Amino acid sequence: MGLLISPHEEEKLFKKLLAYNKKLYPKAKFKRIEKSLNKKQIGEVYYTYPGEESELTSKEKMAEIRGAIEYGYNTPIILLKKGTKYILLDGHRRLKVAWKKGIKWSALILEVSGVKEKLGIEGMIMGKIKDLF
Repeated sequence: MGLLISPHEEEKLFKKLLAYNKKLYPKAKFKRIEKSLNKKQIGEVYYTYPGEESELTSKEKMAEIRGAIEYGYNTPIILLKKGTKYILLDGHRRLKVAWKKGIKWSALILEVSGVKEKLGIEGMIMGKIKDLF
């Protein structure tokens, strides 16, 4: 399972993303929420550009995720919540696997309030999971 991210690593990333967003948006308020998303909720998540990766590497990682699910793998994804919009920050392959399998998936949610301007990540939205996959 060398390609899988652990819950501990994801927690560290969540803290880094929180600190980063606090610096970018100093007047904003942030709240942490933990939630399990069902298939319908996953479909409504705004998928963002995942970064450069070969198709082969992505397929290998998604195959490993699918196999690990049988053994209880469920490292949370990270979402940013602005208003009613949930935007994917991390966990692109995990969320795609959960969507395609029709299973619930856990999420760490960074809820932001007090920001009226468009957040930088909003410019990377490709569409909703249900419309893309």
